[in-house]
Amino acid sequence: MLAYFACVPAFTLPDGRVGHVLRSESAVSDLIRDRVAELARVAIAEKGCFSLSIGSGTTVEPLASLAGALDWSCVHLFFGNERTEGEAAGKCWAGAEELIATCGVGHVHRVPAGPAADAAEAYSRTLLDSPAVGTCEGTGLPSLDCVLLGSGADGHCASLYPGSAQVVVSPGCDRACLEAEGKGGVTLSIDAISSARTVLLSAAKPEQAAMVRKCLGWSNAERNTGMPAGMVTCAHGAQVEWLLTDASAVELPAL
Repeated sequence: MLAYFACVPAFTLPDGRVGHVLRSESAVSDLIRDRVAELARVAIAEKGCFSLSIGSGTTVEPLASLAGALDWSCVHLFFGNERTEGEAAGKCWAGAEELIATCGVGHVHRVPAGPAADAAEAYSRTLLDSPAVGTCEGTGLPSLDCVLLGSGADGHCASLYPGSAQVVVSPGCDRACLEAEGKGGVTLSIDAISSARTVLLSAAKPEQAAMVRKCLGWSNAERNTGMPAGMVTCAHGAQVEWLLTDASAVELPAL
C-alpha cells in the first residue's frame, strides 16, 4: 500500500509546502488512505496514539478501507469543522458514522451541540486538554498529528471561507476553534491547522485549477484572506501536503 506513495510525482515550494500530482481523483483517494495509514503507524509507534482531524465527504471516505489495517483503538478522532445549531447539528459526525463503526475508532471527540460560540470555546478546551494532542511550540496551540482537509474552488477549507470573520483573524489567532460566521457551527482556526504535525489538503477537481494556482503560485499566500486554503503554512513546523490531480494542477507554473 505505502509503495504507491513513493511513486507519486511531488514538488516542494520555497516555503516548504509539498504538492503531489496524481492522474485522477481516485488516485488522490488512495494517497489519502496511504498517508493517513503511514502517519498513524508512526505516531502510534512513537507515543501510543494518533490524533486525526477530519471534515466530511470525499476526504473521509477512503479511510474506511483501513479497517483492520491499523490499531484503531489508539486513534483519537476530532472534527475540523462541525454544525452545532439547528437541524444540521452533528452533520460531520453523522458523515463519519460509517468510518467510526467499520474501523472501531477508539476515541471519538464530538463537537458539542449548542450555540456556536459556546461550542467553539468548549472544543478548544477539548483539544487543549487531550493527552493525545501535543502543543505547537511556535503558536502554543494544540498540535494534532494529522489534519485532513478538503477544499473548494472558492479557496475555502474546513469552514474557513474567503474574507470571513474566522479567516481575517489569522495569521496570529490564539484560539484553536472558532465560530464559523453564518454557518451555525465551528471550525479549526487557520493557525490551529498550521500547528499540526502534518496537514493533508485535497484539491483534486478540475474546477479547482484557478484556486490551486492562486494558493500555491502567488506570493504572500499565508496572508491572502481571499484564499484561506493557501494560508495554511509550514512556518510553525507543519508538513503541509497538497494532494492534486493533473487537472487541478494544470494552471501551476513549471515547478
